[in-house]
Amino acid sequence: MATYETSRKTRAALIDAAGQLAAERGFASVSIRAIALRAGVNAGSIHYHFGGKEKLFEAVVQTVMQAWKDHPVSDLLQQYAIDTPLGQAQVIRAIVRRNILLLFSRERPAWHCRVVFQVMRHEGPLRNIFKTELIIPTHAALRELFRRIDPAMDDREAFLRDLIMNTPIFFHADRMDLILDDLHEKRYEKQYLRKMEDIIVLQTQLALGLPPC
Repeated sequence: MATYETSRKTRAALIDAAGQLAAERGFASVSIRAIALRAGVNAGSIHYHFGGKEKLFEAVVQTVMQAWKDHPVSDLLQQYAIDTPLGQAQVIRAIVRRNILLLFSRERPAWHCRVVFQVMRHEGPLRNIFKTELIIPTHAALRELFRRIDPAMDDREAFLRDLIMNTPIFFHADRMDLILDDLHEKRYEKQYLRKMEDIIVLQTQLALGLPPC
Protein backbone atom coordinates (compact mmCIF):
# COMPACT_ATOMS: atom_id res chain seq x y z
CA MET A 1 0.00 0.00 0.00
CA ALA A 2 2.82 2.37 0.92
CA THR A 3 4.59 1.55 -2.37
CA TYR A 4 1.43 2.31 -4.38
CA GLU A 5 0.93 5.61 -2.55
CA THR A 6 4.56 6.59 -3.13
CA SER A 7 4.23 5.73 -6.82
CA ARG A 8 1.04 7.78 -7.12
CA LYS A 9 2.65 10.78 -5.45
CA THR A 10 5.71 10.52 -7.69
CA ARG A 11 3.55 10.44 -10.83
CA ALA A 12 1.58 13.45 -9.60
CA ALA A 13 4.78 15.34 -8.76
CA LEU A 14 6.21 14.66 -12.22
CA ILE A 15 3.01 15.79 -13.95
CA ASP A 16 2.91 18.94 -11.83
CA ALA A 17 6.59 19.71 -12.45
CA ALA A 18 6.34 19.10 -16.20
CA GLY A 19 3.17 21.20 -16.37
CA GLN A 20 4.77 24.11 -14.52
CA LEU A 21 7.84 24.07 -16.74
CA ALA A 22 5.82 23.71 -19.95
CA ALA A 23 3.68 26.66 -18.91
CA GLU A 24 6.79 28.75 -18.26
CA ARG A 25 8.96 27.72 -21.22
CA GLY A 26 6.93 25.72 -23.72
CA PHE A 27 7.08 21.94 -24.05
CA ALA A 28 9.97 21.97 -26.53
CA SER A 29 12.24 23.75 -24.05
CA VAL A 30 11.63 21.41 -21.11
CA SER A 31 14.30 18.77 -20.41
CA ILE A 32 14.06 15.53 -18.46
CA ARG A 33 16.65 16.85 -16.04
CA ALA A 34 14.67 20.05 -15.38
CA ILE A 35 11.48 18.07 -14.73
CA ALA A 36 13.21 15.71 -12.30
CA LEU A 37 14.87 18.61 -10.51
CA ARG A 38 11.58 20.50 -10.15
CA ALA A 39 9.79 17.35 -8.94
CA GLY A 40 12.60 16.43 -6.55
CA VAL A 41 13.01 12.91 -7.95
CA ASN A 42 15.54 10.88 -9.92
CA ALA A 43 15.48 11.48 -13.69
CA GLY A 44 14.96 7.74 -14.21
CA SER A 45 11.54 8.08 -12.58
CA ILE A 46 10.19 9.67 -15.76
CA HIS A 47 10.96 6.60 -17.85
CA TYR A 48 9.80 4.26 -15.08
CA HIS A 49 6.41 5.92 -14.60
CA PHE A 50 5.67 7.19 -18.11
CA GLY A 51 8.04 5.50 -20.53
CA GLY A 52 9.62 8.80 -21.54
CA LYS A 53 9.16 12.55 -21.72
CA GLU A 54 6.61 12.47 -24.56
CA LYS A 55 4.22 10.25 -22.62
CA LEU A 56 4.68 12.44 -19.56
CA PHE A 57 3.68 15.46 -21.64
CA GLU A 58 0.59 13.57 -22.82
CA ALA A 59 -0.27 12.95 -19.16
CA VAL A 60 0.10 16.68 -18.49
CA VAL A 61 -2.34 17.50 -21.30
CA GLN A 62 -4.81 14.83 -20.14
CA THR A 63 -4.62 16.22 -16.60
CA VAL A 64 -5.42 19.72 -17.84
CA MET A 65 -8.25 18.49 -20.06
CA GLN A 66 -9.90 16.30 -17.45
CA ALA A 67 -11.85 19.06 -15.70
CA TRP A 68 -13.10 20.32 -19.08
CA LYS A 69 -14.12 16.80 -20.11
CA ASP A 70 -15.88 16.33 -16.77
CA HIS A 71 -18.02 19.43 -17.50
CA PRO A 72 -18.72 19.31 -21.25
CA VAL A 73 -20.80 21.96 -22.99
CA SER A 74 -23.05 19.17 -24.27
CA ASP A 75 -24.12 18.48 -20.66
CA LEU A 76 -25.08 22.12 -20.19
CA LEU A 77 -27.31 21.96 -23.26
CA GLN A 78 -29.25 19.17 -21.52
CA GLN A 79 -29.80 21.25 -18.39
CA TYR A 80 -31.65 24.16 -20.00
CA ALA A 81 -34.69 24.58 -22.23
CA ILE A 82 -32.63 25.49 -25.29
CA ASP A 83 -35.70 25.64 -27.53
CA THR A 84 -36.83 28.79 -25.69
CA PRO A 85 -35.19 32.24 -25.75
CA LEU A 86 -34.89 32.29 -21.96
CA GLY A 87 -33.28 28.85 -21.85
CA GLN A 88 -30.90 29.85 -24.63
CA ALA A 89 -29.92 33.00 -22.75
CA GLN A 90 -29.40 31.00 -19.56
CA VAL A 91 -27.17 28.42 -21.21
CA ILE A 92 -25.05 31.18 -22.77
CA ARG A 93 -24.32 32.41 -19.25
CA ALA A 94 -23.64 28.88 -18.04
CA ILE A 95 -21.12 28.26 -20.84
CA VAL A 96 -19.28 31.54 -20.27
CA ARG A 97 -19.18 30.89 -16.51
CA ARG A 98 -17.89 27.35 -17.11
CA ASN A 99 -15.03 28.58 -19.27
CA ILE A 100 -14.02 31.28 -16.80
CA LEU A 101 -14.12 28.92 -13.82
CA LEU A 102 -12.20 26.15 -15.57
CA LEU A 103 -9.45 28.53 -16.63
CA PHE A 104 -9.14 30.71 -13.55
CA SER A 105 -10.44 28.77 -10.55
CA ARG A 106 -8.11 29.10 -7.57
CA GLU A 107 -8.79 25.45 -6.82
CA ARG A 108 -6.69 24.45 -9.83
CA PRO A 109 -2.96 25.08 -10.34
CA ALA A 110 -2.26 28.30 -12.23
CA TRP A 111 -0.17 26.43 -14.80
CA HIS A 112 -3.23 24.55 -16.10
CA CYS A 113 -4.59 27.47 -18.12
CA ARG A 114 -1.14 28.47 -19.41
CA VAL A 115 -0.46 24.96 -20.70
CA VAL A 116 -3.56 25.20 -22.90
CA PHE A 117 -1.90 27.93 -24.93
CA GLN A 118 1.48 26.26 -25.04
CA VAL A 119 -0.25 23.22 -26.53
CA MET A 120 -2.23 25.19 -29.10
CA ARG A 121 0.72 27.23 -30.36
CA HIS A 122 2.52 24.31 -31.98
CA GLU A 123 1.58 21.55 -34.41
CA GLY A 124 2.08 18.05 -33.08
CA PRO A 125 0.61 15.13 -31.14
CA LEU A 126 -0.26 17.19 -28.06
CA ARG A 127 -2.32 19.67 -30.03
CA ASN A 128 -4.00 16.82 -31.90
CA ILE A 129 -5.05 15.26 -28.59
CA PHE A 130 -6.41 18.57 -27.36
CA LYS A 131 -8.31 19.26 -30.58
CA THR A 132 -9.75 15.77 -30.98
CA GLU A 133 -10.82 15.17 -27.39
CA LEU A 134 -11.86 18.67 -26.35
CA ILE A 135 -12.05 21.41 -28.97
CA ILE A 136 -13.95 19.57 -31.70
CA PRO A 137 -16.70 18.24 -29.36
CA THR A 138 -17.02 21.68 -27.76
CA HIS A 139 -17.38 23.44 -31.11
CA ALA A 140 -19.97 20.87 -32.19
CA ALA A 141 -22.06 21.50 -29.07
CA LEU A 142 -21.87 25.27 -29.55
CA ARG A 143 -22.89 24.95 -33.21
CA GLU A 144 -25.92 22.99 -32.07
CA LEU A 145 -26.84 25.76 -29.64
CA PHE A 146 -26.39 28.57 -32.14
CA ARG A 147 -28.53 26.73 -34.69
CA ARG A 148 -31.28 26.32 -32.12
CA ILE A 149 -31.13 30.08 -31.63
CA ASP A 150 -31.05 30.79 -35.37
CA PRO A 151 -31.80 27.80 -37.65
CA ALA A 152 -30.56 29.79 -40.66
CA MET A 153 -27.07 30.22 -39.16
CA ASP A 154 -24.36 28.48 -41.21
CA ASP A 155 -21.16 26.88 -39.91
CA ARG A 156 -19.01 29.93 -40.58
CA GLU A 157 -21.25 32.29 -38.64
CA ALA A 158 -21.57 29.77 -35.80
CA PHE A 159 -17.77 29.56 -35.67
CA LEU A 160 -17.54 33.37 -35.52
CA ARG A 161 -20.13 33.53 -32.73
CA ASP A 162 -18.16 30.94 -30.78
CA LEU A 163 -14.90 32.84 -31.35
CA ILE A 164 -16.31 36.24 -30.41
CA MET A 165 -17.89 34.89 -27.22
CA ASN A 166 -14.81 33.04 -25.99
CA THR A 167 -11.86 35.12 -27.21
CA PRO A 168 -11.92 37.63 -24.31
CA ILE A 169 -11.76 34.76 -21.82
CA PHE A 170 -8.90 32.96 -23.51
CA PHE A 171 -7.06 36.23 -24.12
CA HIS A 172 -7.05 36.74 -20.35
CA ALA A 173 -5.33 33.36 -20.00
CA ASP A 174 -2.89 33.78 -22.88
CA ARG A 175 -1.81 37.27 -21.77
CA MET A 176 -2.22 36.68 -18.05
CA ASP A 177 1.15 38.09 -16.97
CA LEU A 178 0.67 41.38 -18.82
CA ILE A 179 -2.93 41.84 -17.68
CA LEU A 180 -2.20 40.99 -14.05
CA ASP A 181 0.71 43.39 -14.10
CA ASP A 182 -1.63 46.17 -15.26
CA LEU A 183 -4.13 45.19 -12.57
CA HIS A 184 -1.40 44.98 -9.90
CA GLU A 185 -2.68 41.53 -8.93
CA LYS A 186 -1.17 38.06 -8.64
CA ARG A 187 -4.34 36.29 -9.79
CA TYR A 188 -7.67 37.48 -11.14
CA GLU A 189 -10.03 38.51 -8.36
CA LYS A 190 -13.55 37.06 -8.18
CA GLN A 191 -15.17 40.46 -8.74
CA TYR A 192 -13.12 41.01 -11.88
CA LEU A 193 -14.04 37.59 -13.26
CA ARG A 194 -17.71 38.14 -12.49
CA LYS A 195 -17.64 41.49 -14.29
CA MET A 196 -15.98 39.80 -17.27
CA GLU A 197 -18.73 37.18 -17.27
CA ASP A 198 -21.50 39.80 -17.14
CA ILE A 199 -20.06 41.85 -20.00
CA ILE A 200 -19.45 38.86 -22.30
CA VAL A 201 -22.85 37.33 -21.54
CA LEU A 202 -24.77 40.56 -22.12
CA GLN A 203 -22.97 41.26 -25.40
CA THR A 204 -23.59 37.71 -26.63
CA GLN A 205 -27.25 37.65 -25.61
CA LEU A 206 -27.97 41.01 -27.25
CA ALA A 207 -26.10 40.05 -30.44
CA LEU A 208 -28.21 36.88 -30.69
CA GLY A 209 -31.47 38.69 -29.90
CA LEU A 210 -31.92 36.91 -26.56
CA PRO A 211 -33.34 38.35 -23.33
CA PRO A 212 -30.62 39.49 -20.91
CA CYS A 213 -30.39 37.29 -17.83
